[in-house]
Amino acid sequence: MADQLALSLDATPPGTYRQRGVGSLQRLFRAHFAELTARYETEFAKRLGKFRLERITKAVERFMACGDYRKGIAKIQCTNPRCKAEYFRPFSCSVFHLCPSCSQKRTLLLGEYMNERLLLRLPHRQFVFTLPKVLRVFFRHDKRLHGEISRLIFGLVRDFTAEAAGTPLRTAAVVVFQTQTTNYTRSQLVTR
Repeated sequence: MADQLALSLDATPPGTYRQRGVGSLQRLFRAHFAELTARYETEFAKRLGKFRLERITKAVERFMACGDYRKGIAKIQCTNPRCKAEYFRPFSCSVFHLCPSCSQKRTLLLGEYMNERLLLRLPHRQFVFTLPKVLRVFFRHDKRLHGEISRLIFGLVRDFTAEAAGTPLRTAAVVVFQTQTTNYTRSQLVTR
């Protein structure tokens, strides 16, 4: 333990992790999240849906602690016997869609997993479906509808590809919902 504490955290060489400090999004949450939770039910729940504030609060607390050395660290060491370079890295929050750093890492890891292990080396097609504005409010308030429409759209794409090929095909899909904006867009990546 003593040898870990003796490592300097100040002067990190280029190409290694540097503590990123508190980001502007974290400062925004620290300054205004308590006010948002206090006013949510009366001012925002009808328009944005009744979310589980307890679950959201836990995610925000994890996000605000992301990258903080006081919350825990890991010692990173090069496995090359000649190098043995090492440094400390703080634990991340792993809050997907809230923390820009952790979300980007998770997105890249998912893409790598899909490319290396999940998808076959076959042609792929991307289909983008946009829900009519009049239906978007239902999807905002009832997340179970995402599963229902996923099955419906997959069935349509599967039947279309089989009809176009003139023979039944083994078809698979990766379904992604884009719900950050009011434009609920559906994307499917289909393999044949």
